[in-house]
Amino acid sequence: MSRRMLVIVCGTVLLIAVVVVVALRNRQQPAPTPNVPVAVSPAGVRVKVVEWKTEPVAEGEVDAASGAVAIVCGEDVATAGRYEARNDALRSIARRRDLTKDDIDALLAYLREQDDNMRVERVAALKNDVMNLLRNQDPPAEGLVETLIGMLDGNNMGKNNLNSSGATAPDLENAAKFRGDNKKVVFTSCSSCFPSQHPPVVIDYSIQHLGAMVNELNDNERRRVRDIFFKAAGDTTKPYAGTALYSLAEDRRATPAQETELKRLTLALCKPGVNNVARIAAIQLAGQRGYAEALPVLRETLAGTRRDAVLDTVCIGSIGLLGNGDDVPILSRFASDSRRAAAVEAAIQRIKERANVNRNSEG
Repeated sequence: MSRRMLVIVCGTVLLIAVVVVVALRNRQQPAPTPNVPVAVSPAGVRVKVVEWKTEPVAEGEVDAASGAVAIVCGEDVATAGRYEARNDALRSIARRRDLTKDDIDALLAYLREQDDNMRVERVAALKNDVMNLLRNQDPPAEGLVETLIGMLDGNNMGKNNLNSSGATAPDLENAAKFRGDNKKVVFTSCSSCFPSQHPPVVIDYSIQHLGAMVNELNDNERRRVRDIFFKAAGDTTKPYAGTALYSLAEDRRATPAQETELKRLTLALCKPGVNNVARIAAIQLAGQRGYAEALPVLRETLAGTRRDAVLDTVCIGSIGLLGNGDDVPILSRFASDSRRAAAVEAAIQRIKERANVNRNSEG
């Protein structure tokens, strides 16, 4: 074989080898996950709890839990002001479902405390995760419901103001406020009867956790919790008023009278002057629940000169659920706005589909 031919053969073999190696490496390494755009829900303006899924743990991990609990609760001077250290300690026991009574009691005591060692948002995040951990105990941590009630109801903890019908005082009070013409509603802030000293974001998380548990509570606990939800929903200057509405809506044992009160409370919170986050939540709930009485306020909001992208988007969505063909021109005003266009298209489509169904049923 000539020298030139030998070089060509060797070069070809080397090229084949490189191709094979590259192919093998590609087979061993999965292709990167493509970037998928994620739609942001208007509900994202409210803080939301992030729940954990727990798993059984090895018996050898039990002894380390108490030390981690002490760090979480800020009892370790070296780490009391360090969120990362306390969060890491909490994550180390996040899968635990069998904490001792002493550890549970320590965590419940921490929830009740005012934590001044860290910024408010970090305290709120830590306490939310503590609530998750306690809810995930098997059986659920005894005293959690009572602790959350106490955190929210302050000195009113344990007060049972039920009448013979089973309705709480706030149920009846709000029902009285809402009788008559909705335009003449007198809806006052209830901060004086909602004495919690915890930051609003901690209150919000606590309400969400109670709302998630409301259908598991006994009748007495449920009544007390509903009492709290009504008080929280009455504080119209706070974002957690909307969270309280959703928590009331979670109650599958609500009576027809209580459902009526929820509707009237929701309609009141849809109006201008309410905390914007709470108002957005109320407008969403009005659409989901089919409260067509909210339509005049939603139309006025879109017709106004002041613009809020999230508020507009939620109004558009609820009009799509509640409105009719007369609302299409109002919605179409926002069709060219990139931030609202998708909501407009979906809302108009819902209205048209509903009109077609009604037309076919009449025919």
